[in-house]
Amino acid sequence: MIGQRGRRWARIALAAVTGGALALGVAAPAAAEAPATGVAKSVSGSSVKLLLNGKAKQASALAIEIKGKRVPAFCIDYHTNVAIDGTYQEGTWDESQVKNLAKVQWVLTHGHPNADPDALLAAAGATVPDGTSEKDRGNLLYFGTQTAVWHFSDGIVLGDWVAGRDLVSKEKYDVIKKVHDYLIANATDEPEPRAELSIDPATATATVGEKAGPFTVKGPAGEITLAVAGGTAVDAEGAPVTTIGNGGQFWLTAEGTGEVRVTASAADSVSFGRVFLYTGTKAAQKLILGGSTGATVTAEASADFTAAPSPQPSSPETSTPQPSPSSPADSPSPSAPEESPSNPAPSTSPASNDGGLPLTGAPIVTAIGVGLVLLLAGAVTVLVLRRRRVHFTA
Repeated sequence: MIGQRGRRWARIALAAVTGGALALGVAAPAAAEAPATGVAKSVSGSSVKLLLNGKAKQASALAIEIKGKRVPAFCIDYHTNVAIDGTYQEGTWDESQVKNLAKVQWVLTHGHPNADPDALLAAAGATVPDGTSEKDRGNLLYFGTQTAVWHFSDGIVLGDWVAGRDLVSKEKYDVIKKVHDYLIANATDEPEPRAELSIDPATATATVGEKAGPFTVKGPAGEITLAVAGGTAVDAEGAPVTTIGNGGQFWLTAEGTGEVRVTASAADSVSFGRVFLYTGTKAAQKLILGGSTGATVTAEASADFTAAPSPQPSSPETSTPQPSPSSPADSPSPSAPEESPSNPAPSTSPASNDGGLPLTGAPIVTAIGVGLVLLLAGAVTVLVLRRRRVHFTA
């Protein structure tokens, strides 16, 4: 009998474990797409000569062609030649072994081409010379950003303009230098972008009137859009938010009970800040994307809101009648003589019987009754156990 029961419970446990595994399989995220690949390209008409580490060096802007689209790219490996027309594959920051990429990410976020050009120039205190074309202005902003990237990735110093070194004109050089100085002076660490998008945690709970979360978004760099059904996404201060960045946090709120769902979406899964490494056998320059491309990626999360607990009505306190201050007969006088020990006042304690033995009759009866109930319960328990033993050993 025992063996049959054990086997039955084993089958139940196996079914529960199997069902749990299936549930976990359904909840697992979809596999990430294969790493993107592209071809390194040099941007024609972009060459400038700058003073780098005390030497006049010619430099050209770079791009990576991914599925027919040219995306701006930057060098993060100054001392190695780039493999123009060579195939590069998307990698991770750790794989690149390039230092300070967290600060490089800030430079890319606030530099060219992701920042508004006029806002970037204003922040840097730079003025583009009159008559500069839009393409040339973009080129100046590109090299202001590239030299700032080199500062963090390779420790390269952009020197001041010097006459007679065949450098780009002083007016244009000043734009590059001011953008460079602004970006390196303000850079802080930003997280590595991912090709996939996720929200952590996937679920949360809260009561109506409170915030559920925080939820942390991890995914591509750039703007991530939040679409909420049944409630509102807010920041730490409770202000509504509709967009967020990689590594950012938000909370969910609701005006009533029920479920609130949020969908995050990023337009370009292969975003700026993703590193690309040469796939050939020879050493070649490591690159980092300055722009974004790829498919739209999404992620979802939810929060369940329950009603706030109703406040419990407080029980009315029993008020002790206070003697009237206007009745001198009810209020003892501070100077009233104390009771004489020979004629003590009667005690009001229930444990006293005119100074005799304590009144223990009622407690003794109660204790006896409780004891009888416990004895009876014990006897019944012994009989049940004996019957079960006989049943299982029969």
